[in-house]
Amino acid sequence: MSDYLNEGLIFEIFIRLPPKSLLRFRSLSKSLCSFISSPRFIHMHTFQSPKKLLIQHQTYESKDFYTLHSEDQIPLDPRRGYIRTTPVNAPYLKYSIIVGACNDIFCLFHYQENRISLWNFSIRRKITLPDCPQRCFSGVQIGFGFDPINNDYKIVKLPTYGGREESSFVYTIKTDAWSEIASPTPVFHEVLLNAYFVNGALHWVVERHYNNLHDVERFYILKFDLGTHVFDMITLPEPSSKTARLTSVRGFLAVISGDCDGCWVWVRRDDSWNVVYKMKRKHVFDGGLLSVVQLTTNGDLLLLCEGFQIYNPMIGVPSRLVDFGSDSFIVGTEMCVETLQLFDVATATS
Repeated sequence: MSDYLNEGLIFEIFIRLPPKSLLRFRSLSKSLCSFISSPRFIHMHTFQSPKKLLIQHQTYESKDFYTLHSEDQIPLDPRRGYIRTTPVNAPYLKYSIIVGACNDIFCLFHYQENRISLWNFSIRRKITLPDCPQRCFSGVQIGFGFDPINNDYKIVKLPTYGGREESSFVYTIKTDAWSEIASPTPVFHEVLLNAYFVNGALHWVVERHYNNLHDVERFYILKFDLGTHVFDMITLPEPSSKTARLTSVRGFLAVISGDCDGCWVWVRRDDSWNVVYKMKRKHVFDGGLLSVVQLTTNGDLLLLCEGFQIYNPMIGVPSRLVDFGSDSFIVGTEMCVETLQLFDVATATS
């Protein structure tokens, strides 16, 4: 092919192809195999690929599978929701907890084996991590994200209770090893929410040591920069006692707060918090708002409440995601892209 097309044009064509097609084209020639497998091409392909919504389903026999949807194929209609959608078995989700997802990689904690693995569902590649020096995972929080400075995926192991003299550790794919974090972990009482990754850093909501129950500065966001390996503390918007979850909106860290009247979403820009969305209680059904994902170009939001729904704040109309069938139900969603990540370092799986 290179005899007829220059390398730049080949790059522009191949970078728009899905991973399954790219894997097949590797067998055409040694040069194409080397080209597609190169770290530079894999990196560029990752950030060129369109974002999709991955929906995790579970049958009543506890079998897991997932479906993948572009923004114009979100399943809202029970009659047409999954037409031309092929469900894919998800063997690694059984007896596992999804710690986090970044690009095409899922970080899974297998609680029966007390182990962590990284899994690329698009190309069926998996890494099982080596044991951490502090092997026990009880009483710890695990966070997963991407370090854009060093082009590396990393996992952080943080003690749930910050008052103890326990170390925090970080694992990097490039070294395939755990190391103790040199930066001192700020003192706090307890981690309250799972890690949330956005913009090169992991974030946890923590409860600090306080003098009384009415302390308005009782809660903070603990931030860990994956590039510098340095911890920091971010003040929550007021009133922080009503904070429900961390999320992101258009690439910015966001906080969901709420009370009996409704919910609102704060976004952090230029070291300050501003409310960008307000939703009445009826728009999030009977449950509190847990997560927000900016989903489509027209401003639709994917909301996680007691169920999963799509909501457009301009017209104020919610629509619930529908189940794949009568014998299954939705248990989770993630925004992702289909990539070749882990291809050169992970082992193939069925």
